[in-house]
Order: sequence, then C-alpha cells, then structure tokens
Amino acid sequence: MSTNESPGRGVNRLPPGNLKNPRVLRAFQLLSRLVTGIFIFALIWTIYQALSSGNPLPVWVWLAILVLLAVAIGLSVAFLVYRGVANEAGLFDVSLSDHITGMLKTETREIETSGARSLYTEITMAAGELQLLGGTLEAMEGNFTYDDADWKPPQVSYIVNATGRGSLIVKQSTTYRPVMRQGRCEWIIHLNKTLPTELKVKLGAGKALLRPAAMLLNHLRVDSGVGKLTLDLSGDWEQSMEAFVKSGIGDTVLVLPQATGIRIETMVELGSVYPHNLTWDGEAYSNSLFGHAPVNLDITIEGGIGKLTVEEQAEGVL
Repeated sequence: MSTNESPGRGVNRLPPGNLKNPRVLRAFQLLSRLVTGIFIFALIWTIYQALSSGNPLPVWVWLAILVLLAVAIGLSVAFLVYRGVANEAGLFDVSLSDHITGMLKTETREIETSGARSLYTEITMAAGELQLLGGTLEAMEGNFTYDDADWKPPQVSYIVNATGRGSLIVKQSTTYRPVMRQGRCEWIIHLNKTLPTELKVKLGAGKALLRPAAMLLNHLRVDSGVGKLTLDLSGDWEQSMEAFVKSGIGDTVLVLPQATGIRIETMVELGSVYPHNLTWDGEAYSNSLFGHAPVNLDITIEGGIGKLTVEEQAEGVL
C-alpha cells in the first residue's frame, strides 16, 4: 500500500476544531470581553480605594498599569505599521484630508517691507500643507486655501521697529473640530529675497516643503511635529547660514546644494540617518568644501522618530 497521500488527505490530518464554529467564537469573544471588563473595573476600583484612604497602590496595580501601557503602545505601533504596508507609504506619513465640510476659500495677502532693512519672520502652522519659498521683493506674498468649517483666515501681523527690523508673524487660527476630522488647509508663502532674514518655522501635523535658497537667510530654525518635512536647500546661496531643525515624528528629507560647504550635526533619537556622500569626522557629517568654500551651510538636526535622508541637488537644477 502506498504511503503517499494527496495534500489535505494525509494520515496525520486532524479533524476540524470547534473554534471554526461561529457560536464558539462568539462565546470566546464574550468571555474575553467579560474578563477584561472585570479586570479593568477591579483595577480602577482598587486605585480609587487606595487614593481615597491614602494608602499606597498594591504592586499588582503598578504591574497592571505597565501592562496596559505596553499593550497600548504595541497596538499603536502595529496600527502605524499596518497603515504603512496597506497604503504602501512611509511608516509615519500623514494622510492629509481632501474632505471639505464647509466652503473652500482662498485668500491672497501681500505685506510690503515698509522700509525695513532686515526681517524676522515666524510662520506657525498647526495642521495642513505648507510650501515656503523665496523670490519676492515684498516682505511676504501668501496664498491661503482652507475649509472654512475648520479654519479661519491666518493671523498676519507686521511691524518695523526703530532700528529698521521688520517683524512678520503668520499664525494659523485655532480650529474647534476634532484633529482627525480637520479639512483642507494649504499655504503657499513667498518671502523676501533681498533683505537679511532670520526665519523660524513651527509645524504641527502635515507636510511641509521649504525652499529657502531664494532668500538672504542668515539663520533658520524649523520645529516639526508629525508628518513629512522636506528642506530643499538646493540653489545658489549668497551668504553662509546656520540652521537648526528639530523633527518630531516623521521622515525628514534634506536636499543639499552643489559647490557649497556643508556640515550636518545630527542628534537622532529613534530613527535612521542616510547621509549620502558626506563624510563622518567623529562629530558631524561634512563635505570636502566645508570651511574652504565662499559659502557654508552649518546645519544641526535633532531628530525624533523617523528617517533622515540627505540628498544632493540634481545636476542642472537651480
């Protein structure tokens, strides 16, 4: 007698288990929910009794709290990984909403320099998509598109002090709807290209593309929250600049110019660094031009959770 069996008909085949029975599955689900509910109720009741009587919490309560925190963190990470795989996207990519609850409004704002000899500019955006560019002779030219059910027009203020320093503040107004339901908000801002400028950008959740080469920057600071940040430094720089970038949760892409000295000091906590063609000297990444070229960019990046990718400006791109 032959011992070869076709798949699914072998001599070691096990009979189907009862777990395939829908009634048994529902019974297990109800039982697990009941046990979980009793456990959480007992935990909350014990904490309440301890706080009411002034007694210390039992050891098992502390262990239970740690287990619940670990489960919550594990489920959050699993959700992020699943979303990334399902959407074929990066682990921390933020999916911006295209849903419009109210009316989609677009406003244009122009702010003259009013005789300023230098500029301090601060851009604050809590959520949405930001493009920040240079190239204008005004202090600012802005195009703001937003769903008026979620967002109000941005708050814009500009003053010039006695020393000739202009101070430009652009801030996103507060939304009153839940953060996961916010509608579209897109800013395209052009800043002055001729005045010495100190620029500070604060970002919450969303995506941002910053291209500051067409400005006369002497200092740049970017604080990013959750999402993707692209800092495109490609182009021709007229003067050296110091930049500090603090990224939160998400991927950061840094595009470097050609024929410019580059030094990048990174402090990445939970992430990966892809430095392209830069050399590590024990303290920072740099290219052979740093300290020798007429223009140098000294960049400090403090990373959170995500990936830092350094790219080089493509040939022929200005």
